[in-house]
Amino acid sequence: MTGGTREYLARVGGRERRVRIEPDGEGLRIRIDGEEFHVTCEAYPDGEHCILLNGRPQVVIVKPAGPQSYRVIHGAGEMDVELADPIESRLTRRSGVIRHEGEIEIRSPMHGTVIAVQAVEGDRIEEEAPLVVLEAMKMQNALTSPSRGRIARVLVRPGQTVEGDALLVVLERDSTEGEA
Repeated sequence: MTGGTREYLARVGGRERRVRIEPDGEGLRIRIDGEEFHVTCEAYPDGEHCILLNGRPQVVIVKPAGPQSYRVIHGAGEMDVELADPIESRLTRRSGVIRHEGEIEIRSPMHGTVIAVQAVEGDRIEEEAPLVVLEAMKMQNALTSPSRGRIARVLVRPGQTVEGDALLVVLERDSTEGEA
């Protein structure tokens, strides 16, 4: 690795993990969700890597699967890993909107109390339709639909307290609409 410290959000098995990588002598110091590892690595042209993980040898094969996406094969199995810049990731969430193939997750942008839920499972909705109203620090925030679609799931009810990033509503994208 050239340069200094790098930070990523890694998506592994549907779970986001914070990763910090920094040079450390001949190797790297890697922190994953606060747990620290010391890694030295030798890469081979076929994608195989022989690494020492905290002094223990491991064989890992890393295959590119797309931009910032990798298929990692090791003794314990296989996994898909997507890397994202944590600042870019936060900006693209657009106040708690996360897009997946065919679905859009509406997440709470902050800790707060659900004041109202206008989303009803099964309803077809238009872009900007009101979904949930949250109250935080005595201010009400209306969360609206980022695109047309159908309400697949509603996971909150009025009066419920939610943490930041809590899943509130899942939308199925309208099949007649492209990326919104």
